[in-house]
Amino acid sequence: MIDLKLKKNEDLKNHCTFQTGGKADYFYELENADKLPKLLTFAKQKKIPYLIIGKGSNILFDDKGFRGLVIKNLTEKITFKKDNKVIADSGVLMAKLVQECVKKGLSPLEKWIGLPGTVGGAVYGNAGCNGLETKDILETATLLNSKTGKIKEVTAKYLQFKYRTSKLKKSDEIVLNATFKLSKSLLSSEEQKKITGQLSKSRLQKQPLGLSSGSFFKNPSTKHPAGMLIDKAGLKGKTIGKAQISEKHGNFLLNLGGANSADITKLAKLAKRLVKAKFNTTLTPEVKILTEKGTLKSI
Repeated sequence: MIDLKLKKNEDLKNHCTFQTGGKADYFYELENADKLPKLLTFAKQKKIPYLIIGKGSNILFDDKGFRGLVIKNLTEKITFKKDNKVIADSGVLMAKLVQECVKKGLSPLEKWIGLPGTVGGAVYGNAGCNGLETKDILETATLLNSKTGKIKEVTAKYLQFKYRTSKLKKSDEIVLNATFKLSKSLLSSEEQKKITGQLSKSRLQKQPLGLSSGSFFKNPSTKHPAGMLIDKAGLKGKTIGKAQISEKHGNFLLNLGGANSADITKLAKLAKRLVKAKFNTTLTPEVKILTEKGTLKSI
């Protein structure tokens, strides 16, 4: 056994924003990225799949759990460099990165106030909001190849960013850290804080509170966002078990308390089916719906 303090039968509902899912056979909280190769070796020796998560804000675990190793990324170093650059570990929460950049008078990360998840997740899925995507400010990323163990630094071009996706979704590479190229804000720190406060308030007015992953589906287009289509399909407020399509925003699926992943998946399938029937538009999940073996589940 590799010298790592692995937890067994860890309850995954404690590690995702939906608060659903079964137990992982093995679980590790990663605070030092240097231990990552050892963890991958462990999974290889055991012949089990592995899964790296951040805050769990974009994942729907299977109710049966995960038959492998879940690695929760808690790396959290942030380094400010010259030329308005910031290097952040992949486990850094977006909320913390935004806060620290605003303190330094750097822009435009204030637009990401309220964006869930971590830096690694943002790079992996080209996350963004309020007109700013990861691809717009990412300069480089440091990647670990899980097959070869080699580490390399790549540019944003290498990652082949598209709307809510990147090359990483089909590769064996893992984000260790990312460098963002920002700019000195023309506003004072207090003015920036005022803007982030306004954006946060606006976000709260438009989006529901509760246990969710944020937006569940990708927007088919700016003119026809998923929430609007789901609303026009008559599904706002629809419940299955203890899961609900929010009455406030059609693209938010909520755990009202005591829901399981199957309930949420059924709601997502219903929304996809009715939107397709009514508008001939296919909704694609932004959330990773996982099987107990860690593969993506289609709906």
